[in-house]
Amino acid sequence: MAVPKTAPVPATKKPVSHSVSAKHTHNEYPIVLVHGMCGWGRDELFGQKFRYWGGAKGDIQEHLKAQGYETFTASMGPISSNWDRACELYTYLVGGVVDYGAVHSARYGHARYGRSYPGVYPQWSEAHKVHLIGHSMGGPTSRTLIQLLEQGDADEAGFEPGPREAPSSPLFAGGKKWVHSVTSVSGVHNGALTADDVGQFPIFIRDLMVNTAALAGLATTEPIYDFNLQQWGLERDEGQGFEDYIRRALESPVWKTQDGCIYDLSTIAAHFQNSWARTSENVYYSSYAVDGTFAGPQGTRIPQANMNVILKPSAAAVGLNKKDLAGGFAAWRPNDGLVSVPSAQFPVGHPHEMAGKDGTIARKKGVWYVNPTIEGMDHLNIVIPLHETTIEQLYRFYEDIAAQSRALPV
Repeated sequence: MAVPKTAPVPATKKPVSHSVSAKHTHNEYPIVLVHGMCGWGRDELFGQKFRYWGGAKGDIQEHLKAQGYETFTASMGPISSNWDRACELYTYLVGGVVDYGAVHSARYGHARYGRSYPGVYPQWSEAHKVHLIGHSMGGPTSRTLIQLLEQGDADEAGFEPGPREAPSSPLFAGGKKWVHSVTSVSGVHNGALTADDVGQFPIFIRDLMVNTAALAGLATTEPIYDFNLQQWGLERDEGQGFEDYIRRALESPVWKTQDGCIYDLSTIAAHFQNSWARTSENVYYSSYAVDGTFAGPQGTRIPQANMNVILKPSAAAVGLNKKDLAGGFAAWRPNDGLVSVPSAQFPVGHPHEMAGKDGTIARKKGVWYVNPTIEGMDHLNIVIPLHETTIEQLYRFYEDIAAQSRALPV
């Protein structure tokens, strides 16, 4: 079947605020911030010094809480697959030990159980839903979680435990309409061209983490990061420095499996995921794409001067794209340094509507509402204030998302 050609939506210079007044409040569901690849949670040592959502200068979770929005910051495996991260996100909210599924774990050759979470929202249910805000890989991870919550998994639900085995996690039973909305920011819904280069992508991830540590003012000799790969037998040794730990992590089987971020972020894997993780008729969807490039010769795209230096090489490579994907190869050249605009807008083949330049549009469940593309920012400074982006701008942006989420009718 031919893939429909879709042009990117018009762009806007910066995040536009369309706040909803308190009198239009329709729900009190909490917000869950879902980090992307190479992300980290608040309780990890890295997060205590340099927040994924706000950097060293701010704290988006605490700002939203101060504005009256109950907010949680999830913690999941930064290089794990969408499936494994969805299982972790589920357990982060309800509490307990992560169950990746007996069938899934056997299929990919890792342990069935992972880390323990105390549970920040144990009352999570259809009566007590959540709003998910996902950045980068947090977008498809949120969609994977919704698919499992609502539809379950036949293999895992049909698993018959032995005398010393536990039954499948309730996550895999389905029937749980527990998510009210998803807002995707620079989401990787149709894959990332950078991830298609499987030889260079692990090196890109390594360099991204080392440079992020430098932005945080942290020495890489410190044990500042955890890949949360307990299911793959990768635990950080006590006192082990970051560089040594990364070296060990690069030798992990996760890089060679189809149950990790390298495969899941590829355009091929995204195609299959979009056929499986459908857009739910029970959920409101919204997306923001980011473009940090400008027009170059012969239709190419060039990274803007204010783009983070970590992202410029990949942005330049994507700006020369010749792979013909949905919308045509040229449409995939505008990017935020990691994700092309068409990938961040909506999953190909799923229901969607393009918002006007003012960002206003009537929303209904089961349809992706694609906001105007944000220009002049990149994949990092849409969550961390860097260069010309201020924490005040990010506060307004995410407060606006929170207000729009709360205004959605029950």
